Amino acid sequence: MNALLQKRNCKMTLGKFDFNNPKHLNPVIDRVVELWSPPTDDMNFRRLYVEAIIRQNGADNDMQFQLSENGELCSIAFASRKNQHSPWYGWWQEKHDSLPEGFQEMFSVNRSYLSMMDEKTYGYMTDNDVKLSLFVSTKSGWGKPILEEAMNFYRSKGFKTMYLWTDCECNVEWYAIRGYELVEEGTFEPFSTPEEPYKTYIFKKPL
Repeated sequence: MNALLQKRNCKMTLGKFDFNNPKHLNPVIDRVVELWSPPTDDMNFRRLYVEAIIRQNGADNDMQFQLSENGELCSIAFASRKNQHSPWYGWWQEKHDSLPEGFQEMFSVNRSYLSMMDEKTYGYMTDNDVKLSLFVSTKSGWGKPILEEAMNFYRSKGFKTMYLWTDCECNVEWYAIRGYELVEEGTFEPFSTPEEPYKTYIFKKPL
């Protein structure tokens, strides 16, 4: 384990993230809701919108790292093998059907966007590659340690390359300055404005 983690009361777990536990889910939503949700005054919808993103990126596998300090969640790193998908469609459909029409459209476009970017990324991958599907640090400084542990694990499982996709709402430079190779840059028109295109990026890094 990372030396910093050994000096502090930290716990690294690997397994399935408990999406139904508010102690696990809410810190992640709190961290990203301002960054990843649409500009509406309805905070309940914004939180649901972000929860859908988190669930969409949680494939049904045992490659979901969680790092906590003194029992408080600090960061997560989820991964998926080529063509693995989220098992949460039933949840998504139930939430979608309960929304007003305008929110339903935003909810649907968001899911289409996530699915499109996943499929684009899988298109570059082989069975020897892994996709980093969700990487969130809820407390400053805890992103790097969990990513190091995750990459060591992927390497131990025989994966050769780690892929990921991101967009202009995230810190794209974080990957660029750490040696990730840009595979594809694109624009998602439904989220774009005439003044500001909504840019998407696919990166890869050898393991």
